[in-house]
Formats: sequence, C-alpha cells, structure tokens
Amino acid sequence: MKKLNHYRLAVAVGLMTMTAALQSCSDSDNPRGEYNPSAPVELTDFYPTEGGVATKLILNGSNFGTDASKIQVLVNEYPAAVVSSVGDQIYAICPRKPGEGDENNIIDCKVAVIVDGNRVEYPVTFKYQIQTVVTTVCGMKDAPDDPVTGNLAQTSMPPVTYLAVDNDNNIFASLRNRGSYYNNNKVMMVNEDEDFSKILIPDTGAPLNQPCMLDDGKTVYIPTDNGLEYWTMSSDNMWSPMKQSLKPNTGQTLTFDYKHSFAMCKYDGYMYVRSKNGILYRFDPMSGLTTQVANGLMSGSDSYMTFSSKNPTMLYLAYTNNHCIYSYDILTGKHELIAGISSQSGYIDGNGASAMFNEPRQLILDENDDMYIADTNNHCIRKVTPDGKVSTVIGIPGEAGYQDGAPDEALFNRPFGVCINKDGIIYIGDFDNQCIRRLAIE
Repeated sequence: MKKLNHYRLAVAVGLMTMTAALQSCSDSDNPRGEYNPSAPVELTDFYPTEGGVATKLILNGSNFGTDASKIQVLVNEYPAAVVSSVGDQIYAICPRKPGEGDENNIIDCKVAVIVDGNRVEYPVTFKYQIQTVVTTVCGMKDAPDDPVTGNLAQTSMPPVTYLAVDNDNNIFASLRNRGSYYNNNKVMMVNEDEDFSKILIPDTGAPLNQPCMLDDGKTVYIPTDNGLEYWTMSSDNMWSPMKQSLKPNTGQTLTFDYKHSFAMCKYDGYMYVRSKNGILYRFDPMSGLTTQVANGLMSGSDSYMTFSSKNPTMLYLAYTNNHCIYSYDILTGKHELIAGISSQSGYIDGNGASAMFNEPRQLILDENDDMYIADTNNHCIRKVTPDGKVSTVIGIPGEAGYQDGAPDEALFNRPFGVCINKDGIIYIGDFDNQCIRRLAIE
C-alpha cells in the first residue's frame, strides 16, 4: 500500500508539473504558434502507449494550434477529453472502454487527431486494458431476515432479488423473506454515494419482483409476484409507497397468473408487462389502464424484460425456465431468439444459439446496447453484444461462493438482479449471499 501511495504521489507531482508547463507555455508568446490552415497537421508520437480509463495522454506533433475547442482526439473513434494544447503538444484524457476487448481484455486502439476538420492518425496504437472488478456495497451472508439499516457497513438484509437505480443513484432492492412467502417481504433503498440504507416498504405481503424506473428517472414501479397489483414510489412524495392495480382498458380482459417485471418504453410512453401465461400487455403508468399486445410468448416461463435505448421499440426478454434470451419488436411483432438454447440449461460462451444459460433472470442494456444478465444457476454475470456474442463478464461458472475481486477470482451465489447507473456501474442482487455487489467495468 505504501508503494502504491508513493507511486500515486509521484504521478500526481508529475502531472501537476506537466500541466503547469503546458499552461505556462500557452500563456506566453509561444513560438510554436497558432494553427496554420495552409500547413499540414503532423504527428510524431504520444505517451503513454498503454493504460485504461482516464489515462492522461500527451500527444506530440506540430500545427495543432492552441484553441482546444477546435481539436478532437479520438481513441478507437471514441472522443477523448482535450484539456489543452500548446501548438505542438496536446494534453487529453483517455475515454472509458473505447470498444470491445480481446480474450485478454485488451483493446488495440488507433489514435487520431482532428484539427479544424483535418484528420491524421498516429502509426502506433494505444493498448487499452479493460479493468473489471466486483466489490460489496452492503449486506452479509447468513444474516437474519430482519434487516439492519443505517450506514452501509452495518447494513444486512434477507436474500436480495431484483434491483433498479434512479438518477440520484438510489438503488431499490426487492428483498425476499425465507420464512414465509406471503409475509415480511420488503423493499430497501441503498445509496452508495451517501452511505445509507433504509426500508421503504416493511411488508409488501406477496414478494415483489423486478423494479422499473419511470422515464422521469425518479419514480419506481414494482410488480407483485401474482395478480394485478403493483407498488409505486417517487422522490416527489418522499418515497411514500402506494399500492395500485392494473385495470382493463375498454373492451379488454386481463388474464394474469404471475408477473415478474415491468419495462418502460420511451417510444410510446407505456410500461410493458408479460404474464407467465405468455401474454404481453402494456399499461399507462398514470392510470394503470392495460391493453393486450401479444400472445404466445413462451408460455410457462418466468421472464425479465428491458427495452433498448438505441432501438426503443425493441424489447429484450430473459426466459428463466427456458434458459434463453429473446427479442420482441413491438412494431412488427417479431419474436426472435438472441442467445441460448430453448429448454436446455448449461454453460457455454459463444455466438447466439450456440451459447447456453442456466436460469437467466434480470437483464440490462448499457449505452452501447451490450446486455448484462444475471445467470443465476451458473453463478455469474454474462454479456451479450448486439451481434449475439455471449461471454462471461465475472464469476466462475458453476462455482457458488462469496469473493470480491477480478474476473478470475470473484464469486457469486445465485445472482438474481442487475441494474446500471448513469456512470455505467452495474449493481448485482446476490441472492444467496444476501448482499448487493458493485461491478465496475472501465
């Protein structure tokens, strides 16, 4: 630890010296001058040539000019933050995860500079190392079902099922009582930034399933396991819980046995819910009025759903009992296998229908439409890219346990839930470890 602190101090001093030098040069009569549009932009080298998120990059060359607003630096076509330029040297910050890594989590990145529309590329590449690590936010294995709240170090809870997170990084966790299915199930709020936890609903009766945020980012909807009821809470009313019920729209009949998740559609403003009997509905979040959308969607399986932000008419469904992932286009009605083999459980990374899952549950999409899934009985978190490539992000497949750390050492015990905040941090409901875990992927 002392060695690491000395290293950080040395880096900090070096960066302060470098920044001061850059600033000093830009404030003086700099012979390296302003950008000359009649002369070419030339590149020599940059350093360091490897690193990760927020690595400080120094790019050398000529005719950059000193107006940082007219300069773009692209790392693998992802924009880096340009801090300053002194004409022949640019100071920039490496962006987060500029692409997909190889089997060693290395991204081989081209580095380009654009000045006033003129683009040039360095002949050497930047080696970006993706860092993936899981830590524990709160909770502890074998704690009693009666939760303890307060600061996160003292927080304990019964098994954690499903999660959602709002714009203020409040995490909403559905908690499952082991002693009685229909009693003492709860909803807890956890905030990592402010170091607190509290119970929002002390007894929901029947267990609650996957929470869903309204598109305002401050109102959460949580379905009960069976029937038509659901709960809502909002920061506008200090998180006071309200129990509501789905209601049939004119001419509609609602046939629900079990429901496991809500999904907010920004395309039409409705929330979608699928019954275990295979019927897909949508409802108005304000009135609860509900209309049938489709039938025959994998009847007999639990399902967990989310919409794509890039393609907002595309609904993705994890069919838990059938061990596969599907998409459903609400405009065309096309219901298509994305990954997994229907009705066959197992563990295989691969492409599309060659991959295997074992009771996948809650799934989320990041800003690139990469999907992250809690693969419950494989005890790990899986990833599906938009082109259907399935990989294991973290956890050792088939090995249950509890261990924080990197992908080759972290362990989970039947993870149920996942949610993602605005900074790309993934939170995991680790069911049998009775805790909320934090997965940071640079």
